[in-house]
Amino acid sequence: MGLAFWRRNTAKTRCSAYLRSDLVVLADHQQQTFEKAVSSIEQWPEALASLCKEAQLGADHQIVFVLGNAHYQQFQVEKPKVAEEELAGAVPWAIKDMVAEQVLDLAVDYYEAPAAPMASEKLNVVCVRKPVIQQLVNMANQQDLTIEGITIESLAAINFLEANERCQMLLWQPKGGDLELIVVRQGQVSFTRQLRAFSALGQMQEIEFTQSFFDSLSLELQRSIDYISATLKLPEVSVIQLAIPSRFCDEIARQLQQNLTPKVNLLELSSIESSEYYYHLPALAALQEGVLS
Repeated sequence: MGLAFWRRNTAKTRCSAYLRSDLVVLADHQQQTFEKAVSSIEQWPEALASLCKEAQLGADHQIVFVLGNAHYQQFQVEKPKVAEEELAGAVPWAIKDMVAEQVLDLAVDYYEAPAAPMASEKLNVVCVRKPVIQQLVNMANQQDLTIEGITIESLAAINFLEANERCQMLLWQPKGGDLELIVVRQGQVSFTRQLRAFSALGQMQEIEFTQSFFDSLSLELQRSIDYISATLKLPEVSVIQLAIPSRFCDEIARQLQQNLTPKVNLLELSSIESSEYYYHLPALAALQEGVLS
């Protein structure tokens, strides 16, 4: 699943860059990752230049940029009642009262949102400030890279999940960010939710784990599982995949499995040598074929 802020097909070798306010992660076509800490968006060009030099990337590469969640906004709205060919023009005005910026100052895209039976059709709308898009264009030009596409971290992250009829849940967390729950079916996002009350999980030491913490987290996960089956009328969640940047991810899975019926697994990625590096997930996922489709 991808967005169309930018999309171009070339025969060049793909690489990707995951951009956050505190970190830039670059992934090459061999799924090697390189990272550099930053303190602001203004340091992205310098960080990308350093990482491209380290990874030896240049004019024979095309890049997919993945924006961290601080650099886009996402809303769910009623699908405008216009002809399909007019939808792209109508969607930005559907969020005009939800954003502080002028609509014309935003790059806007959308994807279908599953709706409850008999409910009106909805869209998930994503918007990015145009200066951010322009900065990405400038960064690519400075490194002699071709931009293949631009997407967002939550949509990139699901690209390691199998596309089938089952509902799968990805429980993942950016480094130092909020814990996020994403339910996927047939390769499409069916439901998302941020679990801010549990965002300390990735930084917790095993000695801090308590039964009450995991009971509370399990309850929130079960509520989401019940919602998608009872309200959205989707198949029950068959598996929960964990991608939490913690060296105790195995123990987290074991604790959750005690309380939940779906199988709880660690997301298997051969390119991640330790669960501590799950925060590289969006960069690695952006190398997958389906990330822009």
